[in-house]
Amino acid sequence: MKKFLFLSALLIFACSSDDSDSSNSNEDSINPPAWIQGVWTNDSISAFEFRADDMCVTAGSTNCYKALMALSTESSAYEEISDTRYYVVVSYGFSENTYEFEKVSESTINWILYPSGIISTFTKN
Repeated sequence: MKKFLFLSALLIFACSSDDSDSSNSNEDSINPPAWIQGVWTNDSISAFEFRADDMCVTAGSTNCYKALMALSTESSAYEEISDTRYYVVVSYGFSENTYEFEKVSESTINWILYPSGIISTFTKN
């Protein structure tokens, strides 16, 4: 009986989750959190635009992942979302791109370049 109670307690704690973080894997859409939605720019020609269901990256030209994913029969987006962090891995065709953003304030985010860890600061327009 003690073993049953122990295993039951272990299962309860193992299955609990923290509501401040969520993840979405193997989905065919991108769903950025509300706090990051909008257009973010830095001092160079780089910019990010986050919509409720898309993420666009500008570096010379603009690419939106919703359209890129729609062109591929095999695409997915893995996301980790919290109140201060947005992590997304977008896969389409033979390409895979990883992005990590950290909220600094309501008008400032840091883009943590993967895998180097170099940080670029962006401000909201």
